[in-house]
Amino acid sequence: MRKKSLIVFDIDGTLTDSVKAHQKAFRETLFQIGVSEINSEFKSFKHHTDSFIAKEIYEQNQNEPFSKERAELFEKGLTERIKLTSFKEIRGAKSLLDTLELDSEFGICYATGSLRNAAKHKLNSIGIQYEDWQLVASDRIYERENILRKAILNSSKHYDIETFDRIISVGDGLWDLLTAKNLKIEFIGVGEKNKDVLIQNGAKLIVRDLQELTFNGNYHLI
Repeated sequence: MRKKSLIVFDIDGTLTDSVKAHQKAFRETLFQIGVSEINSEFKSFKHHTDSFIAKEIYEQNQNEPFSKERAELFEKGLTERIKLTSFKEIRGAKSLLDTLELDSEFGICYATGSLRNAAKHKLNSIGIQYEDWQLVASDRIYERENILRKAILNSSKHYDIETFDRIISVGDGLWDLLTAKNLKIEFIGVGEKNKDVLIQNGAKLIVRDLQELTFNGNYHLI
């Protein structure tokens, strides 16, 4: 089905209430693979993705390369920890996605800084049905801009459209907003936690949760 517009959803804190649990599992897994101390806050890193932050912390702490084998061990440990939790949705998430999939001009996809298997479990926890092409994660991509670019490219190919009329990024964090600005696409913020910093950095629309995203008679997101 051809779609005129595209919405790219972040996952943690946007669709699933999983930020704290993910950060806890992330730290525990770093210690499991040999890191002895974490000196920096996650938000201080250049790229806010699991793949980049794990690599940077490991190499700073261990003074050795974050090898493919070590990365796979980290991914395995993180996934195992994440799967111990059944996550809840951000209110309105599944209803909104069901509406978008069936009844609107909008195509949807998911772009996350999380590793893929952890992200899949979160979406599965809240009953989201998706195809492989719809989910782009950070396993082999450090930069959030490139994650979104890949998600947009996948969607363009699937929906057989060269250029979408509108592309909207929906996310809860400053990094989501900055990525959208860098790619010159629209942005909708979600949640109260980062509302002030999002507004300070130019966000025009922030909703408390996904129940507040509605449609007018022409199925335009408002």
